[in-house]
Amino acid sequence: MKAILKKTGMFILSFLLISVILFSCKKDNSEPASDPSPITVDSYLRFHHKVDNQAVVFDTVMYINEFGNTFSIETIRYFISNVVFVRSNGDEVHIADAIYVDAREEGFKDKKITSPISNGDYTELRFTFGLDSTMNQTGTFSNFPEAAMEWPMMMGGGYHYMKLEGRYEESGSYNHFNFHTGPLNNNKNYFQVELPLSFNVSNGSFDISLGMEIQNWFKNPNTFDLTTISNGMMGDQNKQELVKNNGFDVFFIE
Repeated sequence: MKAILKKTGMFILSFLLISVILFSCKKDNSEPASDPSPITVDSYLRFHHKVDNQAVVFDTVMYINEFGNTFSIETIRYFISNVVFVRSNGDEVHIADAIYVDAREEGFKDKKITSPISNGDYTELRFTFGLDSTMNQTGTFSNFPEAAMEWPMMMGGGYHYMKLEGRYEESGSYNHFNFHTGPLNNNKNYFQVELPLSFNVSNGSFDISLGMEIQNWFKNPNTFDLTTISNGMMGDQNKQELVKNNGFDVFFIE
């Protein structure tokens, strides 16, 4: 009888131990998995280029500017820098130090921003057209295509703000024009652009389209005759000032 009780007791004890082990295993397996890596949400600042409010058509002499020149667009390359969004409380949120844009190259028409920004309401986009004096130093950009924007050392060095090029028709012939702007002899020909906008960020990302109306470079307040810049304008500070003053209404939020 004692032997039976002893065996029964050992059986019960074994059963309890096995139950505890199984329960423990089940509990361990039911523990939540470690938190996944944070999801990176890409944002985009997209650049669109227009003439007379229509998408630019390259290499076709079909446009007429304020002065009356018939012209084409072949090249649009430029920098914007110190790009920030302004929150509804006035705080600035940094987006990018410098962005290089080439209107003909798909890889340089949209800027992907991988760092998330703070959620909330935003009321303004601000940036410098060109590069300010701190950034515009020869050697800042060592890789192509940014490096190809270098401004001649004999004119102060640094980088072009913009290369806008094309052809114009005059008396049945077609001539090239170079509408180039930059830091001639270290003059501060860059300027700040401030564009009102209204959007809310709820997941740390944004998708904003920034337009350029190319016609506005040639008018308001200064009307450009393209025949006067067929030999270039890089060495003419007066014309650099005229371009700067024309640039304040070139950009818009689409």
